[in-house]
This record gives sequence, C-alpha cells and structure tokens, in this order.
Amino acid sequence: MAPKNLSLHNIAYFLVIALIGTLILIEGKFFIIPFFFAILLSVIVLPIQHFYDRFIKTHALSTILTFFTILLPLTAIVGFFSFQVSNVLSNLSNISGRLQQGTDNLFLWLSQYFHISVEDSQNFLKENISGIVASPISVIQSTFSSFGIILLNIVLIILFMFFMLSYRIALKNFMLMQFEPMQRSGVAAVMVEIQKMLRQYLNGLLSVMIILAVLNSLGLWIIGVEYPILWASLAAFLTIIPYIGTTLGGGLPFFYALATAESWQQPAAVILMYVTVQQIEGNLITPYVVGSRVRINPLIAIIAILLMNELWGVSGIVLAIPIAATIKIIFDRIAPLKAVGTLMSSNIIKDQDKFLSEYNESHFRFSSLLLRRNKEKEDIAKADNNTESDKPIQ
Repeated sequence: MAPKNLSLHNIAYFLVIALIGTLILIEGKFFIIPFFFAILLSVIVLPIQHFYDRFIKTHALSTILTFFTILLPLTAIVGFFSFQVSNVLSNLSNISGRLQQGTDNLFLWLSQYFHISVEDSQNFLKENISGIVASPISVIQSTFSSFGIILLNIVLIILFMFFMLSYRIALKNFMLMQFEPMQRSGVAAVMVEIQKMLRQYLNGLLSVMIILAVLNSLGLWIIGVEYPILWASLAAFLTIIPYIGTTLGGGLPFFYALATAESWQQPAAVILMYVTVQQIEGNLITPYVVGSRVRINPLIAIIAILLMNELWGVSGIVLAIPIAATIKIIFDRIAPLKAVGTLMSSNIIKDQDKFLSEYNESHFRFSSLLLRRNKEKEDIAKADNNTESDKPIQ
C-alpha cells in the first residue's frame, strides 16, 4: 500500500495508548494485581453463588453465603498446615545442626563413589552456594519481609471479589453498553467464552495440585520423610508458578530429609521421587488436564511468563497463562489480530498454512491498523461534499 495512505492519527493513537497502558500496568499494580486475582477467584466460586441465587434473591446475602462456604474449609486447611509448620519451626535449631551433619554425609558419599575429596566438595559448595540457594531464599525473604503487603492484597482481593459477585450483572451490562447493539451478542459470547476458559483452566490447575499432593504424599510417606502431607501440599501449591514451582517445592523436603535422615539414601530417594513425579506431571498430567483448556502454545506461554515476571514479578508469573489465553480469545474476534490469535494457538502447526491462504488479505495485516482506509477517505469526501451542498446560493 502506498505510503500516502499512512494515517499519522492512527500511529499516534497506537503509540499513546501503548505508552499509557504500560505506565498504568506498572504504576497501578498495587490494585490491578489484586483485581485480576479477584476475577480469577470469582470465576471459580461463581457456580456456588448461582446455586444460592436459586433460593435467595438478594445478591449481597447470596454472596455472603458463598464466602462462608469457601472460607470455612479454607480456614480448616490453613489451621492444619499452620500447626504442622509450627512443629517444623519449633525444631528448627535441631534441624540446622543435623543439616550440617547431613551435608558432611553427602560429601563423604561423593568422595566414596565419585572419588571426589571432601575438601574439593566443600570448596565447590562454598563457591556456588549463593547461586544454588539464591532463588529460594530470595523468595522466602521477600515473602516474610512483605507480609503486611501480602495481608493487604488478601484483604483487597476479598473486597474486590465481594463487590464483583454482588454487582456482576451491572458490571456486565456496563461493559455491553460500550458497544453498539448489533455487536453486543458477539461481545457477550466472548465474555462467556473467556469465563468458561478461566474456569476450566483453574479447575484443571486445582485438579493437578490435588493429584500431585497425593502422589508426593505417598512418595514421601514411603520414603519415610516426616510431615509428608505438608511438603507434598506445599510443592503442589507451588505449581501455580509455571515450570519452576515444582522444582522449588521439591527442594524443601530434600533439605529436610538431608537434615533428619540417618543416611544419604533418603535425600537421594526424595530427589528421584520428585524428578519422576515432575516428569509425569509435565508430560502426562498437565498437558491433558490443563493444557487443552488455555489453547496457547508453549512458546507464547514462555514469552508471557517472562514479560509478566518483568512487569509484576511472581504475581505476574502466576497470572501470565490465563491473561495470555484471554488475549488470544479476544484476538480471535478482531479481524486485524485474528492471525495473531492463530499464531498464539496450540494448533499452530496444524493451522500454519492459514497465514498464506485464509489470512492473506490486507485487513488481516498489522498495517491495516496504521493505514487510512479507503472507506474512511470516502466518508471524509462525502462529508465535504455535503457541506458544500448545504451552503446557501449567493
């Protein structure tokens, strides 16, 4: 298309919107992150509120009952794990001393089977210990140092959830109002599709957590590690952090086994067990239980995780996959971005020929967003002609 058709207005609008949007996401993360988490959690509990809505006509009352329904079992679960954590922390001084003994046993085992001297092993550990434990320790330190911020975010999430569930119909109608009447059915269908995708993804993720908790608990119980349910559930919960969560979760029971075991076989068995479970989870459980829900390919998932980590840190990593999947659904309904939606799809190999066949038209290209369309110029010319015809005859 000729350069004279470039629309400087469209280019300026795009740059301004991109800049303002990025600034809002960065500077407004203190309320945007809780808002997004509230959306995800609201999607999960919405079927419970629908159940109460059948018998209670007051949205506020049904929302309160919904909160009680989910908070009571959560309180019992948190109380159970808090008790186990307190037991572990009460023995922390003994554990630290036995951890030194465990590392000495590890060095001795390395020297016996790999002919590596204890001195070389200790020197290697001292030189590389910062790199080995920097990530888990930094996460733990940031968690405890920002406990007040975490508590504030939890309160904001609960408040946002309450008002979202109470005002959900008004919020939906407000969003539909922003579109022309003929477009509202399509927009409503997109909203339903996004809601369905998020619910399936979150339910699938919860199913993966439960499966991993059971497998890890059985494995740690067979190995003989104390508090198997605690370590297994913690590792399962950390799967909300894609790709690295399971590894971080497996490190804690390994160090605990290293500190409490009488020989090196138990820590080695913990590593073997977690590697096996992680392979099963990555190749069998997650692809079939979660992967089919989001319908984005691994490349897009990794890019989304990296970008969201840079933008919002750990919270961004957790939100990256559902946000990317939501963006894909929206792109599938916008003509100039439909090809991008296919590029993000998990069926990209199957649909690779569409880019030079079905999408080989001008309105599917990025340039259509930045070029002045012929229809736009025709409308301007028509408006100018009408203005000239309306002038009084001199």
